[in-house]
Amino acid sequence: MKQLKLLFVIVGCLMTSLSWAQQFTDKPNNNEVKSIIGRDKEITGFGNIDFRVGEVVDQQALIVGAYGGVLINKYFMLGVAGYGLTTESKFDGFNPETSAPRELNLYGGYAGMLMGFKVASREIIHLSVPMIIGAGQLDVSDDNYFDLVNGDNDFVLESSSFFVFEPSALIELNISHHFRLGFGAGYRLVKGSSLENLDDDDLSGFSGVVSIQLGKF
Repeated sequence: MKQLKLLFVIVGCLMTSLSWAQQFTDKPNNNEVKSIIGRDKEITGFGNIDFRVGEVVDQQALIVGAYGGVLINKYFMLGVAGYGLTTESKFDGFNPETSAPRELNLYGGYAGMLMGFKVASREIIHLSVPMIIGAGQLDVSDDNYFDLVNGDNDFVLESSSFFVFEPSALIELNISHHFRLGFGAGYRLVKGSSLENLDDDDLSGFSGVVSIQLGKF
């Protein structure tokens, strides 16, 4: 229930931001059709590298990713994003075929569409709200399945795809016209996974975010 309330709040913020963006018109004409992208809009490109630290399966994990796209009127963001789990996420589980207890490891990542907005982006310190909507793939592996001394011992016990929605709020600092640093937090909401060892709650959670942004601002 708390996750659904958070989702509704974020979606509400996004709809509000879209309504603000639509107030920009190509010229002061009451009959002019309003749009985000028009003849006189300022469109620039940008790219981010993100480092996210948060709980995955009740332990701290590092997720590294990147997103990029276009920035419209220095306000509205639209692009694509991709992230991957870079640290070992070991947990006590079981082999779904034998029900034998094992120490397992989690691998995977996710990607999707980026939408978001910035508030007062011309100021040295301002707010950025990126939102990622997409899908991912996870593998649960037993790294000692064959109990070998040397060689590749891992064996994938189960895999699952899932839906992900990850809104974030960052305080951004304009270092230069082409370089920004961001610090903030996000929430990763995972739905639709079908693993025997883990559920959606094990994969969802808050994370701290450090972001490096390059582009023409």
